[in-house]
Amino acid sequence: MQSCTIISKIERLAAASTRRNFPGVDAGAKLAAVLIVVSFLPGCGHAPVEDSQPKQARSEVERGPVRVSVEVQPARARLSDQPTMTLTIDCEPGVSVEKPVFADSIGDFRIHDVQEPLPQVKNQREITQQIFTLEPTRTGELPIFPIAVRFTDTRPEGDGKQHIVETEEFTVDIVSVVDSEVTSLDELRSQSPPIALPRPARVLLWSLTAAVVAIAGVVLAWWLRKRHRKTVEQRRLSAKEIAQLELQKLWESGLAERDVKLYYVDVTGIVRRYIERTTAVRAPEQTTEEFLREISRRNTFPPEEGRRLKNFLESADLVKFAAHQPRAEDIHESFQRAKDFVGFEPSY
Repeated sequence: MQSCTIISKIERLAAASTRRNFPGVDAGAKLAAVLIVVSFLPGCGHAPVEDSQPKQARSEVERGPVRVSVEVQPARARLSDQPTMTLTIDCEPGVSVEKPVFADSIGDFRIHDVQEPLPQVKNQREITQQIFTLEPTRTGELPIFPIAVRFTDTRPEGDGKQHIVETEEFTVDIVSVVDSEVTSLDELRSQSPPIALPRPARVLLWSLTAAVVAIAGVVLAWWLRKRHRKTVEQRRLSAKEIAQLELQKLWESGLAERDVKLYYVDVTGIVRRYIERTTAVRAPEQTTEEFLREISRRNTFPPEEGRRLKNFLESADLVKFAAHQPRAEDIHESFQRAKDFVGFEPSY
């Protein structure tokens, strides 16, 4: 602040002398003198102001009647932490949404646990969520890649076509030690006066108590972790069990009688998700033609089973995209084919 004042005074003097035109004084020499003085004085600029806004690990996109957001909390975590990722799908009534299916990991995060709260209705919009407990595998800026959500606009004013809305990529900062936990010299305290040592018997009692508490804490942590793993394993179902439950729910809903087109969308979606869980083919993200070409190239299924799957998907496409009206026996046959295919174990 003092150096700034000096410079300001020098500049005013130079300007005044130039205006008055003192004899023998060159204006260029005055300016040179000012620059020399400035170069030897400490800087008087303002220190850069750091951005106090906390980093957000979030992406929200909207397409037509569907709004999708994904957020990770906290946006900056330790390697030993388990941040949570919340995927929220917000849509208008009458829109059929396919929730994305994830494997055992999301990028550099392992999926430790998954929760799906019951759907809610707010402001005449249907809201569904998936909450993932993540486990980072390394430190650094770990990316959360774009997440695609497919939906079919089956509203009365909708186009009845399938669309995709995709979130944007963002990163989560994973560190080994939080800065606030790093030892700082500012935390050193002044020297304390000597204290009286406790008696030997009291020291022994305290040591035994601390040891018992530490052992009990270790045993309790081990038991809780083992119980949690057992609960998670019991809650996970096989790919076949998931597909069978979805087929049973679809049949009991009576959707084929209300909206046969939407019924064929759901029944083929169940079969394609089953294939994704049991093979390396990303079925829900491909068209029927791309999917059939992929499984043919990989020889995922025997020829006869491949032909059955091809006939099943192509007949469903006639209803979904060509406005074909199936008979009641055709609907029943399509459901039976889906059940037979889910019961079939593909070979790798």
